This record gives sequence, C-alpha cells and structure tokens, in this order.
Amino acid sequence: MTAVTLPSRSRLGVAVLSYGLALGVMGDLLLRAAPWGLNFSLWICALMGVGVWLVRRYQLPVSADFPWLALSVVLCAAAFVRHDSEALQLIDLATLVVLLSLTALATQGGRIRLRGISTYVTATIVACAHAWFGTPRLLFSDITWPDARQDSRWTRLRAVGLGLLVATPLLIVFGSLFVSADANFESLVKSLRFDIPSFASHVVLTGVIGGLAAGALRGAVMGTPETAGIGERTASPQLRFTSAVTALSALNLLFLVFVALQVRYLFGGAAVIAETTGLTVAEYARRGFFELVTASALVLPVLLVADWATLVEGSQQRNIFRLHAGLLVGLVGVLLISALQRMLLYVNVFGLTELRLYTTAFMIWLGGVFVWFAVTVLADGRPRFAFGALAQALVVLGALHVANPDALIARVNLGKFTYALYEGSSRLVPPDGDYLFTSLSADAVPVLLDRLSQLSPPAQSDMARTLLRRWGPGAGTRTDWRSWNWSEWRARKLVAAQADDLQHRLRR
Repeated sequence: MTAVTLPSRSRLGVAVLSYGLALGVMGDLLLRAAPWGLNFSLWICALMGVGVWLVRRYQLPVSADFPWLALSVVLCAAAFVRHDSEALQLIDLATLVVLLSLTALATQGGRIRLRGISTYVTATIVACAHAWFGTPRLLFSDITWPDARQDSRWTRLRAVGLGLLVATPLLIVFGSLFVSADANFESLVKSLRFDIPSFASHVVLTGVIGGLAAGALRGAVMGTPETAGIGERTASPQLRFTSAVTALSALNLLFLVFVALQVRYLFGGAAVIAETTGLTVAEYARRGFFELVTASALVLPVLLVADWATLVEGSQQRNIFRLHAGLLVGLVGVLLISALQRMLLYVNVFGLTELRLYTTAFMIWLGGVFVWFAVTVLADGRPRFAFGALAQALVVLGALHVANPDALIARVNLGKFTYALYEGSSRLVPPDGDYLFTSLSADAVPVLLDRLSQLSPPAQSDMARTLLRRWGPGAGTRTDWRSWNWSEWRARKLVAAQADDLQHRLRR
C-alpha cells in the first residue's frame, strides 16, 4: 500500500500529540519527585525545546518576540535549580505561566511590544484554556484519523503494537517455564513483580502531564490568526470627558485631604510619630500600611480605564485630563513613599521577613509603573505601557534573584540582632522571635554560618542546633537527584564542613 501524506494541519496535530505523550512520560519520570528542583527545570526546558523544534520543523511564522521570550522561559525555569526559597519559586512559577502564554502568542505571529494589558491577560487565559482543553480537540477535531491510519509512521507504530500484543502470551508461557527451570531467573522475575496501583498512578500522571503539554503545544503552534490578535482594542470610548474629569477630581480631592491630614507625621521619625499621633512606631507602621499599598495599586487600573474610555476632543481637553491624571499619579507617589517609610521603620525595629521584603519589592515595581504610566499613557504612548510594565516586573524579579531574599533577610536581621530576655531566662532571640531559626531556606545558610560567631553563646547554641537539624549530616536530605538544587547542596556541604564546630557550640 502506498503511504499517504497527511494534510498539513492533521500531520502537525499528530506531531503535537506524539510530543505531548513523550513529555507526559518524561513528566512522570521527573516530576513525581518533590519538592521540585532540577526535575522541573529539565521538563520546562524540554517543553520549550519541543516548541522550538516544531517551529523550525514546520516553519511557523513566529514573531520577532519569540526568541527572547523562549530564552526568558528557560532562565525562569533554571531559577528552580538556583534557589531554595519556596516564596521565590512561587513567584517564578506565576511568571513562568505568563511568559509561556506570551510565547504561545508570539508563536502564532503575535507581537507583544505594542499591545495592551488586556492582550497579556487574555493571552494567559487562552493559553491555560488550551492546556486544559486542547488535547480533546486534537483527538476529535484536528487529526483526520482515517488518513492518519494510512500514514507510514502510523503504520509502523501500529505494527509495533500488534507485535507486542502477539508476543505477550508467548512471553508469559516461556517466562513461566524459565521461572521453574532456574532459581536466579525466578528471583529476577519476582523482583519485577507487577504493582497494579503503582502502574495506574504512572498512567494517570503521564496522561495528565501529557494532556496538558499537548494542549499547550496545540494552542501555541496551531492557533488561528484570530487568536494572535486577541486583546486588541475594538470598542470606541463611551465615557464623556466631563464625567471622567469629575470622577478624577473627586479622587484627587479625597487623596489631597488624606495627605493633608497626615502631612505632619507622614514622613516623621519615631519621636514625631509618638508626639503627633500618640502611637508607637510599631502601631504606626502596622496601621494602614497594607491599605495604603492596596489603594495605590487600585488607582492604576482606574487611570488606565479612564484613559481608554474617555472621549477627548481637542488639545485643551487632553491637557485637562492629563493634569487631573498626573495629579493623581503624584498623590499616589506620596502614598507609596509614605508606605515605604513605614515599612523601613518597622524593619528597623522588628527586622525583615519574606512578606515585608516582597511587599517592598512590589511597591518599588508599582512606583516604577506609575512613572512609566506618566511617560507613556499621559504622553499619547499607551501602546508602549504594557510591555514596559512587564519589563520592569522582570527586572525586579531578576533583582530579587541576585539579592537572594532569604540571605538578605538573614543578613539584615543578624545586623540588627536584639538582645531581649526570653521568658525571664538569659536566652536571647532575634527580631520577631525565632524567625531566623525556623523559617528561612537553605539560601540563608552561608550568611548564618558567617555571622554565627557574632552572636551571644545562647543564640549560637540555638542557631547551631537548627543548622545541624535541618542541613547537618544525617538530617533529612533530598536523596532523589530529581529534586536537587544548588542552594541546598551548598548548604549541606557547608554545614557538614563545620559540623564539629557546630557541635562544640551546641554543648556550650
């Protein structure tokens, strides 16, 4: 029988399904081990590699954004090997989902540099929907199975399957005879005893991961031109200029009143705060901090919607709108600086934690985005806004990776070590109780070991006990190579090298 060449879309669908199945098998072998580390990085790189291969093999018309987005995905995946912080890995995972979604958009020929925020949001939603529901469409819509069954590759695969089916009863018969004939062979067969629950779990995990991978690949390489144009602004402005300016004026008045009432102590030190408000530094820093950050963050979508929906006629109206929007941006900047000042006061007294560090990073990013809003949107450069905001987010995330959050937290807190009595004893504790001892990941171990000799004897004993319990010889380790990451490997190596010294400090 002459081999039949499949139609282009059907052939691509068969390739996507095949690679998805291979990624499912790879995912079952790698991702079963937890926590994720090297295994997750390898699987994401494999997924990206398959995507690049499909693009080159089928000469898909990708946009100019595809190469740097693909590289960003690989770098983000590699972060799981570098750091041990769960909070940082969670942020990396969320970033990875967005980058993969935008990469899928670029694979379909879509440019992202001059698109709106709605494009980014919609692309992420569409990519996730493809991952979950794309495989059924491959099976029941994209692939023409009557033609596929006549394709030479499918014929070979079917022949292999038929051969295995025929061989199964023969293997059982001859295997039984060999088991009876030789004790060593019998031991080998018993060691390979078939475990139905374990087999079922492998099948399910392979199916789930393979289905997600195939669906995601389908959405990326088989998306329609309409999908590449998602998120484009099609509706015309509906809000009258007077209504928009009135709303912005009301918001400006509210923010002005709030700032004016607090101007006396908004940027004051501890003495000014106590004299003006009657609050302690802790009470002042805690009260309203997250409310200020939330209010500042909510202003951004309000301004974006106002700029998009307002019907502006003539340069005079445009200048008036810019004035009101710019004033609101300036007032939000005051609130962000105030919130940052409160955070620094709180950290100065109680030390640094993950929540405080990541909130501060978010405030810095938000401040940069507001400046970018003023430079682009208010200067008739709205198409450049979303990409600039994304770029700033990636820069802040990169800075966090360079700073190494848990190591930074340990460095700051040990530099501000407070010698406070604990329950009437002479045990000395750091800011916020035992945070240093119980909450930080392996990323902080080099700093903890370096500063150990600067602590008081009781604190050294507590720190040595924690280091030995969590990363010392004989402690629970990631014995599975799939969960390996460099930070934990280095932590265990350093603690093992100083185990004798730590034991000595423990006995003091």
